[in-house]
Amino acid sequence: MNLIELLFPNRCLLCGEQIKYYEMLCQSCLNDLSSSPIAVKEDGGIFVAYFYGRYDSKLRDLILLYKNSHHWRLSKILASFLVKTMNTYPPHAEIITWVPSSLSSLEERGFDTMALIAKATSKLIGIPTKRTLESLSKSSKRGMTLKQRRDSVKDSFSAISRVYKNIVLIDDVFTTGSTIRECARTLKDAGASSITVYCIARA
Repeated sequence: MNLIELLFPNRCLLCGEQIKYYEMLCQSCLNDLSSSPIAVKEDGGIFVAYFYGRYDSKLRDLILLYKNSHHWRLSKILASFLVKTMNTYPPHAEIITWVPSSLSSLEERGFDTMALIAKATSKLIGIPTKRTLESLSKSSKRGMTLKQRRDSVKDSFSAISRVYKNIVLIDDVFTTGSTIRECARTLKDAGASSITVYCIARA
């Protein structure tokens, strides 16, 4: 153990085990999170979606830590899960874009959660990112019923510009699919040729 680790002990964000000063998760938790992308494919008509894992256990805890506890450096770990999924189910795309945060989420968290993950994903896989959507919603979907979620996303996104590209659209959790469907519809209306969705978790 070096002097830094002795004076400033660092602990795994998920289990509390002591780790190196520059790490965020212990090897045991990383092993628990490591898996092959699940064999689930959602065909939404105008998009196809793939997922890294199920929204439970440590994957759920990791996503919530990233979104709600200001651990923005976790974006690199979460991006690596998306890249693993893309390597298993390769996209045919020219750009990566993301589901943008609502205004209330931006004010609460101070950063666009999926934008950071998109940029980290881009560096790892070599497909450039582009901000194509903006959220018109002023509130988050936290605590809403499934019906309220579906109703809340209608016309809640707009395209920043015309997009004549094959697009990768990323998000953290696919729950009802309403948000992804609305984003995909907006992108299609803006001229997108095709949309392939990659989500970290399937609820």
